[in-house]
Amino acid sequence: MMKRTPLTWLTAAALLCAAPPAAFAQGTVDDRAAVIRGEKTLRDCHIANYRQELLCGTHRVFEDREAQSGRELDIHFAIVPAVGDRPDNDPVVVFAGGPGQAAMSLVTLARLVFEKVLESRDVVLIDQRGIGASAPLTCELPDLDLDLPPSEIQAQTRELLKTCADGWDADVSLYTQDIANADIHEILRALGYRSVNLFGGSWGTRSALLYAHRYPDHVRSVVLDGALPLDNPAPLYAAEDAERALGGLLSDCAEDAACHKAFPDLEGDLDRALARLDAAGGEPLRITLNDPLTGMPQPATLDREVFGGLLRAVLYAPELGRMIPWLIHRAAVGDYRPLLGSASFLTSSISGGMTFGAQLAIFCAEEIPRASGATPAPAPRIGLQMWHSISGGCDALPPLSTPAIYSEAVRSSAPALILSGDRDPITPPRWGDAMAEAFDDAVHLTAPFTGHNVSPVGCAPELITTFVETADTQAVDGSCLDDVTRPSFFINSSGPDNGGAQ
Repeated sequence: MMKRTPLTWLTAAALLCAAPPAAFAQGTVDDRAAVIRGEKTLRDCHIANYRQELLCGTHRVFEDREAQSGRELDIHFAIVPAVGDRPDNDPVVVFAGGPGQAAMSLVTLARLVFEKVLESRDVVLIDQRGIGASAPLTCELPDLDLDLPPSEIQAQTRELLKTCADGWDADVSLYTQDIANADIHEILRALGYRSVNLFGGSWGTRSALLYAHRYPDHVRSVVLDGALPLDNPAPLYAAEDAERALGGLLSDCAEDAACHKAFPDLEGDLDRALARLDAAGGEPLRITLNDPLTGMPQPATLDREVFGGLLRAVLYAPELGRMIPWLIHRAAVGDYRPLLGSASFLTSSISGGMTFGAQLAIFCAEEIPRASGATPAPAPRIGLQMWHSISGGCDALPPLSTPAIYSEAVRSSAPALILSGDRDPITPPRWGDAMAEAFDDAVHLTAPFTGHNVSPVGCAPELITTFVETADTQAVDGSCLDDVTRPSFFINSSGPDNGGAQ
């Protein structure tokens, strides 16, 4: 058995994320006096993969904020302190993706994106209720036998999720984003911040929009990377958007001399890879792959839906997406192992900061009900695995009501910088355009040849710094994003053009 969460679940549910996470590891208080920010006492701490010392704290809230009684939750947060002597009192507050990703796992954004911002402003990372360190709705899925048919793996996963949900000492209806945002707002006020600049990635763009709508007097600016507006109830359009991204990548290969020379019939290769799966007569194809952790051969099964889900996963990151032509070519000749290994690497790196119970609770209250009655558009090469996995996973939870905020005219008057990747398979530019409609003042920029997560790419960190400093959409000149180039395609297992495909 392979010692990891099943790929069929991870590739469906784990990938609405802002960035690959770093594991959180709480440090110990040193001999210095505790730091006081506003009403909160903070302690020194460290987070793995970030060498600077941070400030950490907790804030206790009632699970039922309306009743103000009953079960209490400790909400954990970390502050990357500004390095200047007199920092501004309007920090950047990071809203993580997923949903279900721990904000504190995104501390590497401080180094990749906010290095200049930190010269004058704190960066605040709050693990919202049910996620990360904050009373997490955990569901540690045990090893499943990947040699089972994918449909059986999905059924077993749903049963395991139901067992987890039955064991939670929590009212899952109280873990929606609007309620979590109330906790976050309370913490920010207690820390003494007068106003804040919001940064949201992927699902975090939705979180940031809802926060900006609910607390308009406290939001100075908003940066959104990979927009998920209210009129995109994820995962309804996930397959359609991934199909678009795949088509764009295939076209990119056809226009690239080395890629086209190595794979002159890439569309045909993809057809042959799918036909090989179809030839099993409805039964999943049995394959053997090497466990990425042990190197030992492991039996597994693969069908058309899982194959499409794996392709969708690899499309997220251009660094891996550049391998897709070679991965398709290998699959066309019956070798699906490179694709499985690439997708496994990506999902393993993301899942470390993900709390799957909270993800399911949010999806099943805020997304799936709003898509009720709708049918995902056909995606013949990607398939509908994400939709089927998440909507089916909701059977593990009691029926949940959609939060009232979704019936409001959700808007913000705060200036907004919206970033989209042209090859993003989950939040492509069309959703950035739709998100801009929710703001009175917004600029939407698209980075070419870029997948999910634009903020670390090219000049994007400088654009974000300028925007946070000025809170002025007119001050942002996005033309520098035109300099972003397409990574060279892998034409064999060794990398780019080095002597022909294998």
